[in-house]
Amino acid sequence: SLILGTPRAWGAEKLVFGVGVRTGFSAVEKEETFHIHELTAYHTLPWDWHWPGGWVLDTFWEIHFGLLTAASEQAVLLSTGPLVTLQTPWKRLAFMAAFRPAFLEDHIFGKENLGGEIQFTEEIGLNVTLNKYLSVGYRLQHLSNANLYDNNPSLYFHVLELRCLLP
Repeated sequence: SLILGTPRAWGAEKLVFGVGVRTGFSAVEKEETFHIHELTAYHTLPWDWHWPGGWVLDTFWEIHFGLLTAASEQAVLLSTGPLVTLQTPWKRLAFMAAFRPAFLEDHIFGKENLGGEIQFTEEIGLNVTLNKYLSVGYRLQHLSNANLYDNNPSLYFHVLELRCLLP
């Protein structure tokens, strides 16, 4: 049977801040090959759930400042939104999912038209904690404009990241 955990009160845990660096490349072949490079900042949100056996669902808020490149062109990509992680009983391994609305400075990359400046990004992935402050991760990232524009080709990326908790 599923036992629902109880969220902890704000302030019950120390507010945690961190930064990260990410890089990725197209996961699905398109007319152009895309690369993404991002700097990230994140902090805990006031909700987490603990279950028997050591499973923990944590919530975070992320801010991403990135560069999307393809066809010798580049554009700034800004995004912000929630992240949830499911920490396993082994403590070093966590699963994650995120959703962020995004702003893309330019949407034309050679032969590829991403439709417009407003985009949305969703991700799923894994995170491995190396020590108290460092972790590495993989995310499969999707970027699209959710059919806000006539053209919506959707991009998928394999993304590697290094995250650092701030003391």
